[in-house]
Amino acid sequence: MDLNLEAAFDEPIDLSHQFDFPAAGLARPDLVSLSYVSFTGRLERQEPGFVLNGHVVFDGVTACARCLAPVPFRRSSEAYWLFAPAHAKAREERQERPDKPAPKAAKTDRAERDEKGDPEDGLELSRGDLDVLYYDELVVPFDSLVEEQVQLELPLKALCRDDCRGLCPMCGADRNLAPCACKPPADERWRTLRTLLDPGN
Repeated sequence: MDLNLEAAFDEPIDLSHQFDFPAAGLARPDLVSLSYVSFTGRLERQEPGFVLNGHVVFDGVTACARCLAPVPFRRSSEAYWLFAPAHAKAREERQERPDKPAPKAAKTDRAERDEKGDPEDGLELSRGDLDVLYYDELVVPFDSLVEEQVQLELPLKALCRDDCRGLCPMCGADRNLAPCACKPPADERWRTLRTLLDPGN
């Protein structure tokens, strides 16, 4: 999906889209499946560019970090993006470092914190608190931004239950289903000490 910023020049626009990110393409070996990602949001003009407030919802199944059993999950999160024209970044850098030439504008960058800004001046958030997305064209790719939000929301080391006993490292049996008869391997670091304490062995 491409985001047309120009559509919000005169008035805010509401957006709604279903994204399809195959689990295999997210480079998360523990992720078993992922539903369509539902996005809704509002794009509006705000100097020096545009802001997009959105809501991301999706379901999925991941593998338990201990026993590999499927663990279903659901995520619902707010997302916020600030878009600014590339020339705005160059102008800001010239103001901050007047003795140095401004480097070529990048597509994305972390904006510098405006320490002189008044929190009551009408701005919803300090730009230093946001990832500013700099654009050269008014049509910007949007899939990668939503995918990044999904990656941030995916569970890490999920457990099927808090007391999951995991798999036996020797035979691979699920110890949640039945006790395992395998004995843990001997710690060879203590072999010399055992010989000293018990010379008969």
